[in-house]
Amino acid sequence: MKIYLSSPLCSGATAADATDASRLVQCIAYDAAALLKVVLSQTVPELFAPGTLLYPCADGVGVLWPDEDPQAAQLLGRTLAQNGMFKVDLTHTKLNDSAAVVSVLMGMYDGMHDITAAVNLDAAALKTVQHTLEILAQARAIAGSSAHEAAPLQLLPKLIALCDFACKQRGSGSLKTTIIKRGDVGFERFTGLNAVGAGSAQDPAMGIIEYIPSGEEESADTAALDVALVGKGICFDSGGYDLKSSKFMSTMRTDKCGAVYVAAALALAILQGLKRRCACYLPCAENLVSGTAMLPGDILTYPDGTTIEINNTDAEGRLILADGLLAAAARSPRLLIDAATLTGAAKVAVGRDYTAYLTPDHQLAAQVETCFNAAGENVWRLPLNPLFARFMASRRADMTNSAHGDGAPGASTAAIFLQNFVPSAQAWVHFDLSSAFMPDGSPYFAPQQATAAGVRALAKLLLADEPA
Repeated sequence: MKIYLSSPLCSGATAADATDASRLVQCIAYDAAALLKVVLSQTVPELFAPGTLLYPCADGVGVLWPDEDPQAAQLLGRTLAQNGMFKVDLTHTKLNDSAAVVSVLMGMYDGMHDITAAVNLDAAALKTVQHTLEILAQARAIAGSSAHEAAPLQLLPKLIALCDFACKQRGSGSLKTTIIKRGDVGFERFTGLNAVGAGSAQDPAMGIIEYIPSGEEESADTAALDVALVGKGICFDSGGYDLKSSKFMSTMRTDKCGAVYVAAALALAILQGLKRRCACYLPCAENLVSGTAMLPGDILTYPDGTTIEINNTDAEGRLILADGLLAAAARSPRLLIDAATLTGAAKVAVGRDYTAYLTPDHQLAAQVETCFNAAGENVWRLPLNPLFARFMASRRADMTNSAHGDGAPGASTAAIFLQNFVPSAQAWVHFDLSSAFMPDGSPYFAPQQATAAGVRALAKLLLADEPA
């Protein structure tokens, strides 16, 4: 699918500045006759039934605009798309800022239909929308792609390309990228990747994408970072020998959303003017069943000496996140962030309309809330209480990889597991991406689609308190 943008304020410029045909988002000349006029209304005419969101008007369609909804722009986009309206003229609406336009088009996105939209933006703002949408649309497409299109060594170059695109559009800064795969020197230290990827013919790998601002020199891998991000890249999750049912396995191509979304957040932050040295650590593997696969009862030993008893092979994401956290923490970042589609428990706790997060740092929690609110995205903090560690007790190792016992809070115990690999003084926040994928859709997202929910907020978190 493609997204085509135009504006009556810069039609000549956009026609002359059409981007490479390989891009998902392109600028074209404004043509009102080819588009459906959209107007916004505070009320719906009385002749329509209560609850009507869209109705015909003189020369187009009217759409209800609920001022009280912070996601009204995305609701507008989804309402248009649900009614099959993918060629729209939004120049008669009050949507005159880049962020609102991006939200409308993310609501229209369904991964299948081309979208053509005209908006009242000047050339600079239209270019901002184009590049922002390119990153978000690419992230959604990559996150939802099939396992055969996105094995670890296929996925990582796509995420590097996303950040490279951002660097080129910004015109400053550079990337240092590394992919360490099975068989390479140094891969043996990634205990989780070795174990989880053992059952697959596709090589597991650790990808590292480091952004180096202009004026800073490329330096050793031990150089301090401002922010480090770790994203879970399970390219397909069968559950291993604790095999998932077909109901839960069918969407497991999206278990790589953590890796995709943190890379997209870095790309978006670069595009928006990131001045800090930041890096993504992207552990990627397939969790499959074979004669060489990880087994229940295995004991893993990490480089820091931590031992883990495998009591559930389907709790594999945290094992590879531990690799990323150890590697990232060694760079002494000011802030350490990890993100993963980690637990079904988070979806039960907050639903798929919210992103769950956990951190022991109340000040950091307040900053997270501020960034999500500013991005118009929903977030909810879950408890991270040391008492929950009792649900991870093992008689054979330091802890198990999955909680056990009546009443174990799954999202919180998963975070407790990860916290064991984070230095006690390290500022750290864990995102359990409960809203990463929409199986049944919502008023804001199409069904059966990866959402990129949280990407815009994470980019704001990277940019928070930026130096002048």
